[in-house]
Amino acid sequence: MRKKISIGFISLALVLLLAGAVSVYELQRLRNQSEEIVALNMRNTELADRMLTALQSQNSAILRMIFSDATTPDAGYELGRTAFYDALEAASVTEEDISDLAAVRVADREYQEVVTAHLADDGTEDLDWFLATYMQAYYHLDETLKEYLTSPANSIPARAQMLEKSVYKTITPSILTLMIAIIIVLMFYFFVDSYYVRPVIRIHKSLHNYLSHGIPFAPKFESNDDEIQGLKEMIDELVERKKTEPK
Repeated sequence: MRKKISIGFISLALVLLLAGAVSVYELQRLRNQSEEIVALNMRNTELADRMLTALQSQNSAILRMIFSDATTPDAGYELGRTAFYDALEAASVTEEDISDLAAVRVADREYQEVVTAHLADDGTEDLDWFLATYMQAYYHLDETLKEYLTSPANSIPARAQMLEKSVYKTITPSILTLMIAIIIVLMFYFFVDSYYVRPVIRIHKSLHNYLSHGIPFAPKFESNDDEIQGLKEMIDELVERKKTEPK
């Protein structure tokens, strides 16, 4: 009996240990993924801010050129271009990053074409060109950069959505394992109650009735356990000895 009960508790402990191990593994994996997403978001935010700052530097150089009657922008323009490309390349690490930045690259190319064409003397006055053509290209690039971090097509929101799905995948095995553990506990309870607890209670009750009221000792139960059967047989033997003892 002790062996069977021990096997039942060991099985239950193993199931719970497995559930705990799976949960710890999945939670650690989710933690790593969440830290990666946070790091990517911070990196992209910083790089986008650097690109916006570089774009503003270029715009300031263009403004200084127009209001100073210069024919070319000053060194601030090239410094802004260099800073913009450095940040753009730093943000283009993976294929997903390149895909996310595709619209930014197109808008930047259009912006550069507008500036290059005017600097090559397109025949328009600086102020007219600035108001009619340049501002449209500048604001388009500026808005594209701002949409880069908030667009639903951005890979970071997609990764966050995948992380949310992973949470459900983590919870599901734990719930299933807990349900299995509950089923095992119920089965184990039924097994112990049917084959051990009830027979012992009936043996006790029948022996009490025999000793107190002289009712024949004959407990009715079914048990395949040798110890329970042995206990009943020993009590039967004691009862028979008592009957044969001289009074």
